[in-house]
Amino acid sequence: MSKKAYWWEAEAFAYYRVPKALFTNPRYKELSAEAALLYGLLLDRTGLSGRNVAAFSDESGRIFIYYTLNKVCTIFGCGHDKATRLFVELEKHGLLIRKRQGKGKPNRLYVQKFRTDG
Repeated sequence: MSKKAYWWEAEAFAYYRVPKALFTNPRYKELSAEAALLYGLLLDRTGLSGRNVAAFSDESGRIFIYYTLNKVCTIFGCGHDKATRLFVELEKHGLLIRKRQGKGKPNRLYVQKFRTDG
């Protein structure tokens, strides 16, 4: 027999926040649920980078993050190609900009604001 879960117990857990607009706004109707979840993970990481602006801001003062394809593969249990498709999906919908650094360094990721208007 399973135990009842009470609403106040939910506060004991950590959560990723995924904007409702990614599921309700017609602009994002072609965005997959996995890409929306990845956006939530990237937003969470952006919040952390925002607390360490000196290390995670560029010359223009814009916050960036590092989130590798390998990390996405591990979290989602998927291959390199699918992880790449998820990043491309976010870029296609204007939710992410990737900047290559070259020389074996990870891409800088600039998480963009989501739109709430239709």
